[in-house]
Amino acid sequence: MKKLLTLFSFLIISAFSMQLLAQEFIVQDRSGFGFRLGYYEAQDADDGTMFIGVQSRTRGEYVGAEFAVEYRGDQSYSATGGDITVRQIPVTGSLLVFAPIAQNFAPYGLAGLGAYYTLYDYNDGFLEPGDDSELNFGYHFGIGAEVALSETAIINVDYRYLFLDGNDEIIENEFSGNVITAGLTFYF
Repeated sequence: MKKLLTLFSFLIISAFSMQLLAQEFIVQDRSGFGFRLGYYEAQDADDGTMFIGVQSRTRGEYVGAEFAVEYRGDQSYSATGGDITVRQIPVTGSLLVFAPIAQNFAPYGLAGLGAYYTLYDYNDGFLEPGDDSELNFGYHFGIGAEVALSETAIINVDYRYLFLDGNDEIIENEFSGNVITAGLTFYF
């Protein structure tokens, strides 16, 4: 958890320092598309994982929306029968509420829902090693900040806490955990 807080603090400080480099532009009443990367660590996982994805954002002065699709790589879980590797493909939607401080800097709060296609790989030690999959639904809350680099490009950094239960019949792991995301959106 200390690593996550340190990383998040570094990203926020970087966002504040980027404000000095950014020009005085505001992106408002526009939509955009971009890329994102991040780090996710579930409570019951043995380790965290990096992820990549795409995002689409619509931005007003105070309210916005985000739609994202990601691929989260291998995350290991220990179970009684053996080890399990889990991968996820989340499709999420979030409502963003902005508090603009300057024309090129706006912190925000967010809340949203998501569908998480979860892939299980049961390793040796299980009676029947192999693969399985299921669809889980969860929700998230968080905070973040946007820094405008130009009239058409914005960097966003945020922290989300994900609430997600696993339903697998063999293991009942908790997929809830910390998610740190950084993205670059190009508005048109």
